[in-house]
Amino acid sequence: MDDIIRASAGDLARHIARRKISALETASAFLDQIQRFNPALNAIITLAPDILDQARARDERLAKGGAPRPLEGVPFVVKDNILTKNLRTTYGSYVLQNHIPEENAICVQRILDAGGVLLGKTNTSEFATDINTSNPLFGLTRNPIDLNISTGGSSGGSAAAIAADFAPIGLGTDLGGSIRIPAAWCGISGLRPSPGRVPVYPSEFGWDTLVHHVQGPMARHVEDLGLLLSVIAGQDDRDPISLPTSSCDYEKAAAGLADLRGLKIAYCANLGGIAPVDPEIERLAKQAAAAFQSMGCTVDEACFNASDIKAIIAGTRGYGIVARFSTLVRDHGNLLTTQLIGQLEDALKLDLKSVAQAERLRTQYWQRVRAFQDRYDLILTPTVGAPPFRLDEPLPDKVGNQPVARYYDIFLLVYAFTLLGLPAASVPCGYTASGAPAGLQIVGRRMREDQVLNAASAYTHFQPHVLQRRPIRLDEAVELDYHISTPGMRSATEPTPHAPQ
Repeated sequence: MDDIIRASAGDLARHIARRKISALETASAFLDQIQRFNPALNAIITLAPDILDQARARDERLAKGGAPRPLEGVPFVVKDNILTKNLRTTYGSYVLQNHIPEENAICVQRILDAGGVLLGKTNTSEFATDINTSNPLFGLTRNPIDLNISTGGSSGGSAAAIAADFAPIGLGTDLGGSIRIPAAWCGISGLRPSPGRVPVYPSEFGWDTLVHHVQGPMARHVEDLGLLLSVIAGQDDRDPISLPTSSCDYEKAAAGLADLRGLKIAYCANLGGIAPVDPEIERLAKQAAAAFQSMGCTVDEACFNASDIKAIIAGTRGYGIVARFSTLVRDHGNLLTTQLIGQLEDALKLDLKSVAQAERLRTQYWQRVRAFQDRYDLILTPTVGAPPFRLDEPLPDKVGNQPVARYYDIFLLVYAFTLLGLPAASVPCGYTASGAPAGLQIVGRRMREDQVLNAASAYTHFQPHVLQRRPIRLDEAVELDYHISTPGMRSATEPTPHAPQ
């Protein structure tokens, strides 16, 4: 069983295609793992009722001479804000607790068409708006690395499921870091693709004006990020911003074969002092940057001017919050969390001039980063500025030993690149002294997911110790009397600054 549940998606697909193992054996092994650990972790909140039937159908297809597909018989999980036909999709909210979609999201359908076996839906914060994976409908998801720390969010259910060997691959969504944050805090890998790389449909907002909420792959192995992206990427006119199908071979890009010698890389620890970073996290990220130097890259400690990103986030995110949730709060406010309502209240304080100014600042910010990327092939940062917080304690007010006014500023490292639509991955880069996982963020040039996958795969092959596994210790879980109340990504209180000169 361990050989099956710890294998990569690519290896599983190859073994099933060659009839070395069956899809039914594979699905059964993962189901056993889910039944053993999910009651404690609460990562999967809805199991597909036909898992074994799906697997049998894959085996029968091969037995009849069907050509193997890229994900033949490979189990996968889907975040509970991505639509799945005839399988409950709740967005972690009482408002949609009985919502049964009539069609699959494009990315889900593409995985099924590639032979994947849908195991079920994974937990999320309500409407994917917070970085702790908890909601009133299903409760809290615990981290398999340490059941007493946060998974991050909002794709924490997918990250925890993959880290716990419930599935080798899964789907998450990412606006302000919701794939990369839980990937870092659960010790797995995740990729935020360029907006439009993975078509999003069904969707209420086809153009998703200002900052895009994207869907993307999560996996234990970087090579599986490439495999999954190769399946779900590609143009579909139901999404009006979907990008033309790329000629890049993402699976090959993630195969660990790239020669990185000669690349110029910028290591940016804290966005020039904007994001607080715990010393242990910085130590691990700097060690990762040094590994790139050892692989033949030129690595400079350098950063661009990110001084106005809080103002940009406040305006652009606020616009999106009003668009997505104002009617929902009006009609169902009594069923929604205070975190979501508070974010809307902040957003409604904005006027159109503030939104326009934020977009103007974002354009100037893009030009600065674009010029910076003319000098550097890749940008490296810590994924998150601090290790996961404990679930049995109040939200921290310090990072390292330094007091911080806004704890959520540790997530500015990921949001800084969300604002620009740049492809970015998080990969593991080791553990703190207390055993908490840390992530390295790898950011590529515009629409160059292949660049990011090349670097991510080369790094994890060069530093395999960062992928070391830790057993799930159910006996160490403390009893939680309450769920930590986190505020959600609230707007900064400081006034909008003038555009930098």
